[in-house]
Order: sequence, then C-alpha cells, then structure tokens
Amino acid sequence: MPSLEEEKDHKSLLHKAEEIQRLAYEEGFSSGEKAGFSHGEEKALILLERLEGLIQELTAFMDNSVQKLTPQVVELASAIAKKIIIEEVSVKPDLIVKMVKEALKRLQRMGTITIKINPSLYELFREKKPDLLEVHPDIVFDVNSQVPVTAPLVISDIEEVVTDIDSLLSNIIEEMKRQR
Repeated sequence: MPSLEEEKDHKSLLHKAEEIQRLAYEEGFSSGEKAGFSHGEEKALILLERLEGLIQELTAFMDNSVQKLTPQVVELASAIAKKIIIEEVSVKPDLIVKMVKEALKRLQRMGTITIKINPSLYELFREKKPDLLEVHPDIVFDVNSQVPVTAPLVISDIEEVVTDIDSLLSNIIEEMKRQR
C-alpha cells in the first residue's frame, strides 16, 4: 500500500496536472477565440467591401435609370396633359374664349384685331363678343375651317398671339427640358 507521503505527492501531481490542463485549455480557448475574431473580422471586411461595391453599383444604376427614363416620363406626362386639356376644352369651350381674351390683353391695342376661329366655335364667340370687346373695342372674327378648334389665332396689325394648346404645351415642355 502506498504511503501517506506518496499519496500526497500523487494528489499534488494530479492537482498540478489538472491545473496545467485547465491553463492549457484556457490558453487554447483564448488563442482560438482571438483567431476566430481575427478571421471573422477579415470576413466582415470582405463582406463590407462587397456591400459597398453593390451600393455604388445600385446608385449608379438608379442614376442612369432616372436619366434614361426622365425623357420618357416627360413625354408620357405631356401626352396625358394634352389629352386631359383637349378633353376639358371640348367639354368646356368657354376656356377657349378665356384663352383668346388673355391673348387680347397681351396685344398692343391699336387697330383692328382679327380672331381666326374654327366654324364650330363661331356661335360661342358671337355670344361672348361683348366680353371680348371690353378688352379691345375693334374685333373681327375670321371663320376658317383650317383653324383647329383648340387653336384660335389672335392677330393685330403688328403681332400675332398663338393660343394653340398643343403649341403652348410643347413650349412649356421644351422650357422644362432646358431648365433641367
């Protein structure tokens, strides 16, 4: 049977071995943890670089798409606006008279002013002539089937005002394009 002294030495050795094993485990765990963090950090940096590249590509794609689509959107919006305005004018022909009245206000009020209108508008303009005479006392109607319904012409001796809805909208759209 082992002696008490031997048993103490054996327990001491076991305790030292356990301590060495524990220290080795902690050191291995710490070393593995550091290596894992370092590896994870490298992976995270690679992923961040990829993500940054994707964001830049997406931003460039969006900018490019907006630049490519803007003219198409403007064309679509102008076509819709024209359709709506033409429909509104056909439902409310008094709007054409208002446009002509505004055109009269822009002209120099000297001499006779001729308003070229489509035959379908003659009755309306004849009824509204007193309102137009408030702006200028010498107005003559020139009924002409060549004049579009939505485009009466207001003509003085020295100038002409276009009231053509298509032309006015086209001018507005061109001005918007220039400002962009």
